[in-house]
Order: sequence, then C-alpha cells, then structure tokens
Amino acid sequence: MQILLIDAYDSFTHNLSAQLSHRTPAQVHTIHIDSPFTSISDLLPFLASFDAVVIGPGPGSPDNDRDVGIIKDIWRLGESNLLPVFGVCLGLQSLCLAFGGRVERLHTVKHGLTSSIQHGGVDLFEGVGDMTAVRYHSLHAKLEVGKSDEMEALAWTQDLENGEVLMAAKHRTKPFWAVQYHPESICTEGSDRVIKNFWRMANKWNRDHGREILELPRSWRVRPREASLLEQLRDSGSTPNGAVGRVSISPNVQTTSLLARGLDVRRICEILGVESKQEFVLLESAAAPGRWSIIAVLSPYITQLFRYTTGDSHIGLSYVGNDKSSKFELNEPYNASVWRFLASYMNSRKATGGKKESPFWGGLVGYFSYELGVESLSISLPPGRKRRPDVNLAFAERSIVVDSLTGRIFVQSLIPNDDTWLESTRILLQQEHDISLTPSATPPPTDNPSTSSIQTHYKEPCKPEIIPPCGEMYQSLVRDCQTYLASGDSYELCLTARTLVNLPSPQPPEWNLYGLLRARNPAPYAAYVRLQGVTLLSSSPERFLSYSRDGKVQLRPIKGTVKKTPTMTCEEAERILNTPKERAENLMILDLIRHDLHRILGAGNVTVPQLMRVEEYASVYQLVSVIEGVIPSTGEKNAPLTGFDILASSLPPGSMTGAPKKRSVEILQTLEKNDEERGVYSGVLGYMSVCGSGDWSVIIRSAYRYDNEGEGRWWVGAGGAVTALSTAAGEWEEMEVKLESTLRAFCG
Repeated sequence: MQILLIDAYDSFTHNLSAQLSHRTPAQVHTIHIDSPFTSISDLLPFLASFDAVVIGPGPGSPDNDRDVGIIKDIWRLGESNLLPVFGVCLGLQSLCLAFGGRVERLHTVKHGLTSSIQHGGVDLFEGVGDMTAVRYHSLHAKLEVGKSDEMEALAWTQDLENGEVLMAAKHRTKPFWAVQYHPESICTEGSDRVIKNFWRMANKWNRDHGREILELPRSWRVRPREASLLEQLRDSGSTPNGAVGRVSISPNVQTTSLLARGLDVRRICEILGVESKQEFVLLESAAAPGRWSIIAVLSPYITQLFRYTTGDSHIGLSYVGNDKSSKFELNEPYNASVWRFLASYMNSRKATGGKKESPFWGGLVGYFSYELGVESLSISLPPGRKRRPDVNLAFAERSIVVDSLTGRIFVQSLIPNDDTWLESTRILLQQEHDISLTPSATPPPTDNPSTSSIQTHYKEPCKPEIIPPCGEMYQSLVRDCQTYLASGDSYELCLTARTLVNLPSPQPPEWNLYGLLRARNPAPYAAYVRLQGVTLLSSSPERFLSYSRDGKVQLRPIKGTVKKTPTMTCEEAERILNTPKERAENLMILDLIRHDLHRILGAGNVTVPQLMRVEEYASVYQLVSVIEGVIPSTGEKNAPLTGFDILASSLPPGSMTGAPKKRSVEILQTLEKNDEERGVYSGVLGYMSVCGSGDWSVIIRSAYRYDNEGEGRWWVGAGGAVTALSTAAGEWEEMEVKLESTLRAFCG
C-alpha cells in the first residue's frame, strides 16, 4: 500500500509523514509541489500506484501558483485518474477554492495556538469525541451557498476575534477531504482517529469504484527515506579519499585517568598555556544541566584544521602552528558537498577502546556558521560576502575530558604510542590537584572573575564603545515580520540583530574576557574557541543537538525568556512563560525540530519527553522542550546513518529561523540585509567524536571576533521569535535582556 504525500515546502511535513506511517499500513512517498514533477502530466502515469494522496501544509496562498504547484491540478483530475485525497491547512484552502469557495485573511492570525474543534461525529470525525487541535494559519476558507454547493462543511471552531472558522470539509461526490488544523502537531488531540477514518474511507472508495492499485513502475525515483551521506558516497561509484592528514591515527583510544575533584577546568587550560595559544578549544559545562567539559589539546604540526566558505568547491586544510594551507577539491565522490567530505573523513577515523563514561574520545571540534545552514536549504547568499570560515574545525588527536559530577578526568590520545604525553599530562594534573589541597600561608589571589571586572585590566577608568541596533528600526522590522505572518508566508520569524563592541587599547586578554563572561553568565554550553582567525566566547544555554555512540539523539530548543531579578521567582516566571504567546513560540519550533528529526530518523523514532517546562539559568528563566530520537539501523546492505546526517539536515537551528524554515530564512535575509550577515552567531558549536557521539550548542549569548577586523572589535548577536501575538516593544525588550547577559563581560 502506498500514500503519495505532496509537500508545499512546509517545516511540519515529515511529522505528517510519520503520523501517516504510524496510523496506516501504507508506505509514504514524499514529493514537492514542483519537484521532481513540474506538471501534473508528468505525475499522472504514477498515480495508479497510490492508494491515496495527502496534500501537506505550506506557506503562502492557495491562489498563488508558486505556493501550490501541482496541488491545484490534483483537484481537477479526470474520472480515469481520480483517487482519494486528504488535504491539510493549505490543502483545505486550495480544495475549497477549487470548488467555489473563498479564501480570506483572518482578523487575528492563529499560529501555534490551540482551539476546540466542533464536529458532528461523522465522516472524518466518526468516534472522535471532544477534540483540541493546533492551528497554523492566517488565511481561512469560506463556503458560500450557491457557489460552493459541491462542498460540505464537517467541522468548525469559534474564535472571539474571527467568529466561526471552517476546520474541515469534504467534496460531496468526489473522494476529497481536508482539515484546516494541523493533525501532526504534538499538541493536537484526537487526530490519529481522523487519519484512520480517512484511510478507511479511502480504501472503501477504491473498492467501491473497482480501482486497482498497480505496482510502482521502476522509473519511480522517489526514495521512502533520504540516502545517508555515506550511502551517497557509496552510490557515486567513486572511492573517497580518507587519507587526508599527515599523522596516522590509531583505531584504539589510549586513555589514562585520575580523580581530581575540585580541579578547575580553567586552571587546567592555563596549565596547558591557553593564554599564549593561537588555536585552542574548550567546550565547558559551566552550569547545570551540563556535566562534561572537553579540552581539545591541539598539537603544533600534528593537529589538522579545516576551513570551508559557502560556495567554494574546495575545503582548506592546514595544521596548527603552520601558516601554509592547501586546497582539497571536493570533486567526485564529494560532489562539492562539505558534509560528504566530513562524513567520509570521520568514517575513516572510527575508533574503539575508549572509556565508555567519556563522551568524547577525540575527533572534530569547532563550529558551523548560520550561513552554512542557509546554503544547505538551497538559498542563495548575498554576492560579495566576506571570505570567512563557515566551517571552522580542528581534529583533536589529544584531549582532556572532565566529569564535573564525579571529579574524574580522562586524558586521551589517538596518536599511536603516545604513552609519554599521556603519563606526563596525568602527573601534571595530579600535582596541580595535590597543590590545590595543600594549605598555604599565602592568601589566594583577589582577581576572581566573579568579583572583578574588565576595568581591572585598564590603568584608568574606561568605557567600551557599544553600538547596539537602532530600537526604532528593530521595532519596525518586528512589524514587518508580522505583515509576513498575516499574509501566510510564515508562522514565526526569529528576528535578530548584532551589536558591535569596541574595546580601547591595550586589549584585555581574550581568556580574561571569557572568565568574566563565564562568571557573570554561567551556562551549560560555555566555550572558549580560537581557531583560524576567529575568537568565540560562548555562554550558550541551548543545546542544539546531541547524539550518543549508541544512537540516542536529543535536542533542547529554548523559546520564551524572562529576566531574573530580585523579585522574579520561578513561580512568577512560570506564570509569565505559560501564556499562549510564549507557548506558541516554543511549540512552533518544537514541531519544526520533530520534522527535521523525522526526515532522517523516520516514523517511530522520535519522542518528546519534556514539553515546555520552565528552567532556571544564571540570569534568566526560559521555556525549554526536549525532543529525543533513535538513529535506526539501515541494515547490512546500507551505509549507516550518523550524527552528521542529522546535523546536516537540521541546520540552521530552527530556534533561530522560525517556521516554515526555508521560507522564513528567505524572509529574514530580506529583513536583516542591512546587518551584513549573522556569521558565527546563530550557528552551532561542538564536537563529533571518533566513537560516533556528538554534542552541538546553538551559538547565542556569545561574543565573537574576526581577528583580521582588529583585536578590540567584538560582535554580539541577539533577537527573538516574532509571532502574531508579539508587540514591537516587547520584542525589543526581550532582545535587550538577551543582549545584556553577554555584554556584562564587557561592561561589568
């Protein structure tokens, strides 16, 4: 049994595909409204092989050919090609429009909001009972007596602002049904029964009309699941070159460890000479719920560096301590894909034998920029953009991993016969720990980052030059966002802006600035990164994506922020954040992330163990959801799925774009065009281990510097999700709250 799902470039489609796979015995095949079939005549030869068609939701308007593509032609199928069709959201609007109905704007947009659905308990709603559903729409369909008599309304909802709104309808004689709400949303109740009812009625219609379902022709090229990066390499017929790099890597991890509870991670970095290093990576869990801190020990002339700029057909390769670089052309089998290259590179460096407690055994560390994600959506970037690294990574052969829960420190190496370094490092750390336990007659130093400020660096009082976004312009852009929301082009737009901080000379050490940021805004995904001319100081509270070596996946999107004050309690924050606006913001990103995961992991492998819970951080309270998944086995004949597959298909982070993702990013490019580009901000930072695990945070609450712009020139990005319920003043205030948490390092 087969269902054809037509995707109108929505960011919830794969949730609908998973629901169809769960609630029907059919295999779901997904195509776009304009690809691979640009006309209905190209699709017609294959329709006889499908039991039903499902038309998914999407941005835009049903009367715009660009937004609906071949959907409009599905409703015009002749008797010989007729088959059951179920539409969702845009699908309902296009169905009603095709048979005499009207489509109008709602007085008040409904995005990520729930409504009670009224129905007669028949047809699609047989046995459904009371129902609450999530709505994502700014347009609605209306049926008129005398003009749309072929259509029959099945369900409605009552809005105070909009009056009665059509929620479901069917064609009286043709096998066409549709709903306005989103049955696939995590917060829609009772929709599984609706899907089962459609499937039952579709099969009955096929039987009653003697419709024989044919085998899919061999010429059908649509795969039920996207090929993994390693499958793409295998299917190319060319052999990847995994021999990049001058140092041989052992397939067995060498590890020594010590128990050194209380030995500060920053002190370990200082022992390693962090303040004098041009390349250094610390991924630090400086607050709950973080646990592990990772120090990538980057070795001169051994550690390889990777640099890629969007649009290039090559990746730049160099080594720590060596200014010379080379170009590795991304020819076949990489097909100009940096993701295929990285997947192949890591696949050839898989290792075993490390301590199972340690999440990182060595591997790639660094960041991917926001613009790399934009490129992955097949969206053109502005011409003439500066050549900055969109992929900035190092392969760490040596590493130190600190468990803040137990105090255990793992010293690890992938370099063969590296016993001398392992033992000398262990002894060095043990000695430092022992010294820290020894009573001293000398008072401890007073320059504690938690009590000092940037002013201690300067001999005379100074004030950094801070150039924030224009408040009037930002609020005007918020209103522009809402114009796009009202027209149906997006459900939510994550608007951002950058602030420039100019520090006077002489410059304070970057390491000291990181200490100030860490002390003032401790975060579970803090980081100090210096790689290839970019310096990043992060105090991110948001995990983007983690995956364990046994295939467990987790994402923790944050939407909804309240500033901590002496009078702000957790109970009060929960009251503020559990409002329709804040929950709608979180829900839209949650559903988007489920879609991204379902795209790769498939049906039955994605869950939501935490739905919109308020969590407390050092300077804010935030509304957090947790989405988890399991990477399925692809079978012995297929190349495996890896964490890189999920990462590559999920960028840029949905919490930094809005939904639907592609259309929202296109809109944001227009709105933010005067701010150059986001760059490092809104990208992701983390690691991919040789054991198969990875952990990536969203680069927010962070300051970064392109070293070639000048040592004292720092950028800080901040923003928020704009919805139909937003106010321009409220969004500006939220942006300032987020900005302040990072600026404390420069202004304290």
